[in-house]
Amino acid sequence: MELKEFIKTAITDITEAVSELQNELKNGTIVNPSLVQGEHGKSLVVDNEVRMMERLNFDIAVTATEATELNGNAKAGISVFGAKVGAENKERTENVSRLTFSLPLLLPATHVKTPQELLREKRLQSNA
Repeated sequence: MELKEFIKTAITDITEAVSELQNELKNGTIVNPSLVQGEHGKSLVVDNEVRMMERLNFDIAVTATEATELNGNAKAGISVFGAKVGAENKERTENVSRLTFSLPLLLPATHVKTPQELLREKRLQSNA
């Protein structure tokens, strides 16, 4: 798998899982609630809600491979670490490197009503 595809797939899978959990859990659990005010750590205001910034840490083994077939053709490539087993007529050189990095990200958030919002709704219902 190419490194670019690995990173895109990881972020897509994580954010979709959070979003699905927000929709599926009906037991009082709130996954990644928006905040009334910031907590310790880094936060951003998005659509008038405080959202905690998460850091997605990657520690990836990347292989750089060069293979020379018996007919003299050479191939090279870089991919996220993976192994293939099989008999081939190739001479192969591999270099494995590690990439460690972190990406900031805001996960999908669930709006949690503040006491003021609940009170306002109650007043509107009693006036109706």
